[in-house]
Amino acid sequence: MDGLDIEILSELVKDGRITVSDLAKKLGVPRTTLDSRMRKLVESGIIKRFTALIDYKKIGYQITAFVLVQIKRRKPEQEKSNQEIFIEEIAKESEVREDLPWVEEAHIITGDYDVLLKVRARDMDELTRFLITELARHPDVERTHTMMVLKSPYSSVAPLEKFSP
Repeated sequence: MDGLDIEILSELVKDGRITVSDLAKKLGVPRTTLDSRMRKLVESGIIKRFTALIDYKKIGYQITAFVLVQIKRRKPEQEKSNQEIFIEEIAKESEVREDLPWVEEAHIITGDYDVLLKVRARDMDELTRFLITELARHPDVERTHTMMVLKSPYSSVAPLEKFSP
């Protein structure tokens, strides 16, 4: 990656809908050069996907919560850890079942807990069912700790200027 790649990423983070032509003009490079660079950024996995920032409350997700999950320690039965298997199962279920909150993010973490879930729920009943019923039916879940988001006064995307070549 060089300075142009950083500039491309910085501009895409600001406006992911900008056209290749407009971005090329803004950066002062030929359209073909920009198109080629963007293709390489996608193919190399640096750009994972193009997405939109959404106001989740406006589409019905009134509650955001972070759920810490402690997973039983045991030898993995597959190549994946118990944490990875749990995350795959719970994320898949949240995608296909309308009665469950949406698991927006899942991380394997250090400390007293093993997994951190970022969950978006339509209402308190939906979150309660998820915590009390859904998580409890997973055999590897030992305990959970839930933190409700009251307000989100700051959110950011990667400060790409810090990643200069």
